Amino acid sequence: MRNFLAMSVSLISLGLAACGSTAPEQTPALEGQTQSLNATGTGCNADTDCASGLCWHEMDSYPTYNPYWISADQCTEECGGSTDHASCQQLAADLNAPYPSRARCIAARGVYDNNPYDHSVYVCDLIPAGLGKINWEE
Repeated sequence: MRNFLAMSVSLISLGLAACGSTAPEQTPALEGQTQSLNATGTGCNADTDCASGLCWHEMDSYPTYNPYWISADQCTEECGGSTDHASCQQLAADLNAPYPSRARCIAARGVYDNNPYDHSVYVCDLIPAGLGKINWEE
């Protein structure tokens, strides 16, 4: 009899807890992971710094930029090819760049931290649009 009563009380308390309580909403894990990362168009040191997962440095696109006279970096995104400037200009406009029409799609090499092999991709160069971090060398 005691087992029956204990079981009844347990079932009733479980039913009340399930009906009357509200579980706190769970925050998606991805949101928590990207909150502290640099936004596209800001400076970076490595791909892992960027919410986009892509950190571009001027050395990745030599000879477009000569690392002897400029040091620049930015969190950026891939683009379609050397003539796909419109998507980069739209990205720059969405980021409120001062000169969005100057953004361009350029060839870059070896820009992914997690790919040890030499390879070519196209990325949005947002430096001319006024985004990223740039230092002129003396």
